[in-house]
Amino acid sequence: MRREVKSGKSSFARGLVAVAALALASCGDDEPSDPGEGGNDGARFLVHSAVETNGSRMNYFTLVDSLDEARVLDYSRSLELPGRPRLYAAQGVGFFAIGSGESPTITRYEVRDGALVAGERLSFQDLGVKNLGAQAVLFVSATKAYYKDSAQGQIIVWNPREMVIEKTLPLPKEFTKQGYATGLSQWASREGEAFFSVGWSTSTYDTVLPGTVLVRIDTATDELSWAEDGRCRDLSKTARVGDTLYFFSGVINGLGHAVKKDTNAGQPDCHLRISPGSRTFDSDFVGSVAPALGADKEGFIVSVGEDGTAWLQVADTTITPTAPGTTYSEWYSKGWSWWKVPFATLTGATRVPGEPGAYNSFTITAGSDFFISQSASDYSTSTLMELSSGTPKSGVSFPGFVLDVARIR
Repeated sequence: MRREVKSGKSSFARGLVAVAALALASCGDDEPSDPGEGGNDGARFLVHSAVETNGSRMNYFTLVDSLDEARVLDYSRSLELPGRPRLYAAQGVGFFAIGSGESPTITRYEVRDGALVAGERLSFQDLGVKNLGAQAVLFVSATKAYYKDSAQGQIIVWNPREMVIEKTLPLPKEFTKQGYATGLSQWASREGEAFFSVGWSTSTYDTVLPGTVLVRIDTATDELSWAEDGRCRDLSKTARVGDTLYFFSGVINGLGHAVKKDTNAGQPDCHLRISPGSRTFDSDFVGSVAPALGADKEGFIVSVGEDGTAWLQVADTTITPTAPGTTYSEWYSKGWSWWKVPFATLTGATRVPGEPGAYNSFTITAGSDFFISQSASDYSTSTLMELSSGTPKSGVSFPGFVLDVARIR
């Protein structure tokens, strides 16, 4: 069933947000030109990594000029924060923000003389927010940003330049389904509008309900609309190709389809699109990479690069556990590999060289480059691996594990 509704009141349950995607940002003209900082193309990245010892986590925010340069990051020049902070950034804003790991407080940061300098702070506590979510912020401009607060069922509209809350946009009660966790996709946006999709999974993350709800925000008026669509489920990842937006099904749907066969717990991977000028998913389009992968493969698209390459994470079901009763941790444990395919045709898929391993939730797409994180078994060290060249190549390494990366110039 498809319908479009305008308005927005009420609340819905906590969100299950897809982990770790690349946010792009651009800082102001006061950034330094230190040797070794700011590569040949003027790029600058901020790496958010963490080291965990006996359950205590320390986070490091480190400036680098290149992700594919094989070197070890020096934490002596990093911003160090405890707990579980969040990195929020967007291209062209001129600054970025870090959400506190101890309270629902966001701090604005700028880069000055090679250092990350804290500015004003903003708290969401009075709006009922208890913990800040990963990838929850969309920067519309330097003076407007949205925060998806799934627990309170609202979108918080705030001014990141003045660091003040402007309003809240309540979300509808029907986004809650009794006994199921509500999952929210990554943001997808283009000029004048922003979107995310809503889905529902079991608390054990082995079944996804059919269908989705697409939420649209008019970024000029903050008007909300939403439309139901029954063709796909678990639409967690997004991509923008020109002015066309795409939403892709995820790993929980894959588990349901592979493990709980004939129970409608999942379906073959599925993606939908929103064409330029459209406010809802195109009714005449449903995509899938299943035909390109063949038998004994359960895969899904995680990213589309600027060169038109779609990157897939694929489970070989002759290796990955699929017996009835398989848990999500067992499903993630082995048999996974990386594949790529031209997104325009979804034919001729090829596997990236390397032995199949555990599921990897962290990826970065920067232009036409695609990176994954490869960690030691005890997470003592991690390395960003660039896959676009055809042969995996080591990039920056660091103690601990990576949580996020943002391009800040």
